[in-house]
Amino acid sequence: MSRAIGELLLENGVPLLKMWTIDVDLKQRPYVKHSHTRFEITVVNGGSGVYTTESAVYPMEEGDVFVFSSNEIHCITETDGELSITNLHFEPRYLSDDFSNSYVNFCFYHSPEFSNRILSDRAETLRFHHNTIKEELLGGESNYSVAVKAHLDLMLIDLLRNHSYLSVADKKNSSQDILNVCNFIDKHLDEELTLKGLSDIAGLSPNYFSHIFKEMNGISLWDYITVKRVEKAVHLIRTSGRGTTMLDIALLCGFNNTVNFNKAFKKYKGITPGELKRCPDILSH
Repeated sequence: MSRAIGELLLENGVPLLKMWTIDVDLKQRPYVKHSHTRFEITVVNGGSGVYTTESAVYPMEEGDVFVFSSNEIHCITETDGELSITNLHFEPRYLSDDFSNSYVNFCFYHSPEFSNRILSDRAETLRFHHNTIKEELLGGESNYSVAVKAHLDLMLIDLLRNHSYLSVADKKNSSQDILNVCNFIDKHLDEELTLKGLSDIAGLSPNYFSHIFKEMNGISLWDYITVKRVEKAVHLIRTSGRGTTMLDIALLCGFNNTVNFNKAFKKYKGITPGELKRCPDILSH
């Protein structure tokens, strides 16, 4: 069961940041290769369980903090039946200028020394800022969005300074032009998107644009577009009424038929659209 805490939205309704609490009561859960373009910071409120990634299996204990970069596969595969977590997700372009201009791959890569699990006794600072963001979103006082951004920045600084999230060698220059393209893609997922059109927005040649886009986002341009379309489909499947067909959803997300839609959905979410329709909370972890 999930409970929304709050979110910050763009004018077109796209969430830049959102937070919610989940109670996971199933003791054994299938390993679904779950990932998304958003950066994730999760706090374990109570109970225990197991987080499985492609390279590690982590115990989950109360007070632990888990951090997953964009497109990093992770899945809760076991719980004690009383596991409660609070998720904080944000889009890479929500980073402050100091981060986006200094660490091009911050949201898409971490150093080999970094562990997704930060043990409770080392996570006090992260938990404090995580909980403060929760209070700001729930309270909705004046300038709360500014406070949310400030506390998020402090969490990221803590990851850099105290948890070996990135090495000094990972510091690079980024491009605002690529971020502009990401914003354009989000607003036009239901339309035909071409390499020429997107590279023109960035003011770069198609080949160079493709190279820089992958360097900055960690995945190719077309993989990025497909992931964003699938994530939009997840939202529509959960919120659309009974009269909306899978073909309707496929077309609204930029797929020209249900065959391609089903294939892409299965590839990036590990389940079919129909399975999500029957069990809307299967991807809530």
